[in-house]
Amino acid sequence: MNTKWQEIYTNNKQIDNIFIERYGKEKDYFKKNAIEFLVELGEFTNETKCFKYWTIKKPDKDKVLDEFADCMTMILLFFNLSNLELDAIPMHTPLTNKLDVINLLYEEGSKLITAYDDVLVKEIFSNLLYLISLFDYQEDDIINAISKKQTVVLERLNSDY
Repeated sequence: MNTKWQEIYTNNKQIDNIFIERYGKEKDYFKKNAIEFLVELGEFTNETKCFKYWTIKKPDKDKVLDEFADCMTMILLFFNLSNLELDAIPMHTPLTNKLDVINLLYEEGSKLITAYDDVLVKEIFSNLLYLISLFDYQEDDIINAISKKQTVVLERLNSDY
């Protein structure tokens, strides 16, 4: 991965380590974070409106990116927990339908709860990046949204939010 992604990951580790220090001994810490990933994926999906055939409202680009940033920070937590690096990321799914990719991500995310492995985490990461590209978002927009989210979270953590 490029240096921008390495910087995002380094910043994410800093935030993760604060959470781990404060809450890492929490019962079912890992499972709770896996569920949180699924919640964030749901919030992202909701903001895209891609399944809402009944609505004429267009998605708000900033809200979509903000929710996507939450998904990415959660999956990067799992990279950190397993001491994985952002290299050798597998190819994304060959699916091209947004809803199919979202459903695949729900399946993969659900597996995190009981059958965690490093390959699965890397596949989720790859499929998340692929999914956001299906919505025509550019890498710089994604990086900026994640960076902005990290700044907000760090400020909250430092102020005992």
